[in-house]
Amino acid sequence: MVIEELDPEAAAEWDDYVRKAEGANCYHLHAWRTVGVRGYALRAPYLVARARGEILGALPLFFVGGPPLGGYATTGLFGAYGRVLAADDAIARLLLREGCRRARAAGLASFRLKGFGDDRRADGFVPLDHWVVATLALPDSPEAAWAGLRGKQRNLVRKARELGLTARAGVEDAGSFYDVLAHNMHHKGAPIYGRRWMDELLRAFGSAARVITVHHGGRCVAGALTLRFADTVAVPFASARPDSLHLRPNSLLYWEIISRACEEGLRTLDLGTSLRGSSSLSFKLHWGAQTSPRTVHVRPLRGRPPALDVASPLVRAGVAMWQRLPRAWADALGPQVCRRFLA
Repeated sequence: MVIEELDPEAAAEWDDYVRKAEGANCYHLHAWRTVGVRGYALRAPYLVARARGEILGALPLFFVGGPPLGGYATTGLFGAYGRVLAADDAIARLLLREGCRRARAAGLASFRLKGFGDDRRADGFVPLDHWVVATLALPDSPEAAWAGLRGKQRNLVRKARELGLTARAGVEDAGSFYDVLAHNMHHKGAPIYGRRWMDELLRAFGSAARVITVHHGGRCVAGALTLRFADTVAVPFASARPDSLHLRPNSLLYWEIISRACEEGLRTLDLGTSLRGSSSLSFKLHWGAQTSPRTVHVRPLRGRPPALDVASPLVRAGVAMWQRLPRAWADALGPQVCRRFLA
């Protein structure tokens, strides 16, 4: 058994393995490595386990930041989750051990394994159970999906249309969607990823990526970026303008995502990561979604493990400070903060 860093020229071989591996998702695809490298110039030593040349395990890996401020290794950028894929537990442990060794050699302070629930293979890791992933089983047709909605959800979609909202799909609206996302993240006090990073994501995923936007009076008021993988469509990024929420743009937006996915024969809608007890999770549950724990397993490599406590006084102070920044400053500084500290 050999554990080695994947040659970028072997991206197709990696993706072939991922598409057949149990538990894989769109965040395991090599396109994410491309986005991290081209969009943020991150080091991304994707690891594979080979025997007689055949891939028997895979671990996506990104190095974020570094000495002297710490830095960390992660298996998923932002809300993505890249669990270790392996033929058996022994191979999974070998991949994790090599990932930690490389991260420690690079001077990083911790290793963050993002996956589902408790992972018995994460020896020496501390589980942090703050997040869940919401998923929705999709019926065979948009008509069946509509009939399966609660009456309140159908009424909200109807109301959005009666108020003049319209939806459309196309990457030509990527700029409009990004402006909505950046505006809303600034409103919430969170750094924005950067237009270059988003453009690289759309470029890397090609036809598997789609932008869906909702408009009112010629103005984009909500949007989402979706990614298809096997029979699943994921929504890693979605947002609406705070001053448009009375129009119910998110109701129309998510109905458009659901109906289009049903038309294409997809079976599962991955609504992404949410904090437990958050309003965004409540919105997803109203569509009938079910949740699974998205536990982050952290292994300290230097010093104490990070708490990743989003309710800490330090985090709240940072949010308040970011909200006070002029929007132009937040847009310019956001990608630098994300690339060095938050990816």
